[in-house]
Amino acid sequence: MKINEAIQEYLTECEIRKYTPRTIRSYRINLNIFCRWCNEEKQIFEVDEIKMPVTRQFTQFMIQKGRKGTYINGLLKTIKSFLTYVWEEYQEGFDTKRGNFKWCKEEKPVIRAFKPNDVKKMLDSCKGTDYLSVRDTCILTIFFECGIRCLELCSIRPEDVHDDFIIINGKNHKQRVVPITPVARKAMYRYERCKENYFVFKPIEDYYFLSFRGKMLTNSAVEHIFKTRGEGIKNVRVSPHTARHFFAQQQVKMGTDLYTISRLLGHENIQITQIYLDSLRDEDIIKMAKQKSVLMNM
Repeated sequence: MKINEAIQEYLTECEIRKYTPRTIRSYRINLNIFCRWCNEEKQIFEVDEIKMPVTRQFTQFMIQKGRKGTYINGLLKTIKSFLTYVWEEYQEGFDTKRGNFKWCKEEKPVIRAFKPNDVKKMLDSCKGTDYLSVRDTCILTIFFECGIRCLELCSIRPEDVHDDFIIINGKNHKQRVVPITPVARKAMYRYERCKENYFVFKPIEDYYFLSFRGKMLTNSAVEHIFKTRGEGIKNVRVSPHTARHFFAQQQVKMGTDLYTISRLLGHENIQITQIYLDSLRDEDIIKMAKQKSVLMNM
């Protein structure tokens, strides 16, 4: 089977498995990079010509191009998933479960989160009674109070919202619940009233957060909200994911245990959540330790 044909079939399989459009787009980009390298650098056009040494040569090629370990491993994870599918379906290529993929050493990530003053500045920029101001206040509040992902917020439907919790449809179709804090509930009450008045007699889609046209919000639309409301904030990426970092680090500072934070964030394992703790500054650690003196609590 031709590599490019196998890639198309695999991406169709990803659609059948209901992977998100964003994930499929990422897989397509990664596999096209690998396919182009196979064709141009190795003159390999058939999947059955791809063996373990080929993937290792590809890794070395990317290292020589100066790519970081995290980026290369992202490519390799996609390639491994693709080759596993082709092997299981057609017995072409090689059995990735027997092969020993050589992963790159990853640099320790430096996670930068918003500072409390950044959060206050963004919320203050939303002051107003018009629909977009009230909606944006609610959106930012949910991100800072619940730590959910961008697509998870866009996918919330009215029936997912309950009195004191929201049902979140996370990665790989895994559901979890996040609590609605009093601050979040206040913002949501205001948004719901404003939304009802704004869209009276107007057709709308069945999502909790809507564009001014009554459509489901997109990731790029939410990113734009952050860029607009966070204009002037420096030394940190102004994005929904940075709000997620802020939520996690604030939970740590408030003494929430790692397991609970991991559940709230929807992480598959605690090791992922551990990254947020590793990125805390020394002064934050000292401050937390001083508040929890061992002898003072005896």
